[in-house]
Amino acid sequence: MVEALYLGVDGGGTRCRARLETADGRVLGQGISGPASMRFGIQAASASILGAAREALAQAGLSEDALANVYAGIGLAGTGHIGARQALELWQHPFAKAWFEGDGYLAWLGAFGGDDGGIVVCGTGSIGITYKGETIRVGGYGFPVSDEGSGAHIGLNAIRYSLRTLDGRAKQTAFAHEVLGHFSSDPAVVIRWSETASPTDYAAFAAVVIKHAAAGEPAASNLLRDAAVHIAGLAEAVLERGAPRVALVGGLVEFIRPYIPAATAARITEPQADAMAGGILLAKLRAPK
Repeated sequence: MVEALYLGVDGGGTRCRARLETADGRVLGQGISGPASMRFGIQAASASILGAAREALAQAGLSEDALANVYAGIGLAGTGHIGARQALELWQHPFAKAWFEGDGYLAWLGAFGGDDGGIVVCGTGSIGITYKGETIRVGGYGFPVSDEGSGAHIGLNAIRYSLRTLDGRAKQTAFAHEVLGHFSSDPAVVIRWSETASPTDYAAFAAVVIKHAAAGEPAASNLLRDAAVHIAGLAEAVLERGAPRVALVGGLVEFIRPYIPAATAARITEPQADAMAGGILLAKLRAPK
């Protein structure tokens, strides 16, 4: 009998990660690919899922044929978009079986192994989630109307600040100069770019903010401080909704954590594991016994 394998997929607005394990939890391989948000459609999301899965298989020394023995727990950003779940259910994927959930649900599964608790996702987007017999969400309605404290939100504020330096409303800095360099320091170019820019495009500027904040640039540090206040607000709201504990998860946590107000930081719990672990747990719980 061919051994069943388990794949956990964490598909966000910036990247998609996958981890392949055996039934007893031995890691065989990991993979990474591009954005897997359903905001970009099923073709883009499925290509990223398979790209990360194939890389994990390659690390494990397995051919693509092995996907037929893989049970996959897949978390994706943007599953709340109209038609997203239907598109996922209709996808003719190569896995033995696959289950699809929002990326936040898998992050929660990984953080607490399915036990009570809430999370705040700090990535390309942001959301607070807890589960108490039902999904209870705080924020996370999508950029730009929501997702405060996210990478996209930080990037948008970086561009806004940099534009203000052009007309004298803010001090010229190396930070603003680097941001504006992407647009030839021309507001008209910024406007044209913004007409089609995605949350992922905005979130790319968060890396510029992080770099200059680490170098001691006050304007950049202030943007991270502002983001941290929003993330802290999500954490406090999750706790108010009945979560016995709350963990921060996502790619921006290590950069935002130092700016979290002390009162909230004292109430934050470390997650047990990541969203890929949550996906593997999901697959193991739902796979046929």
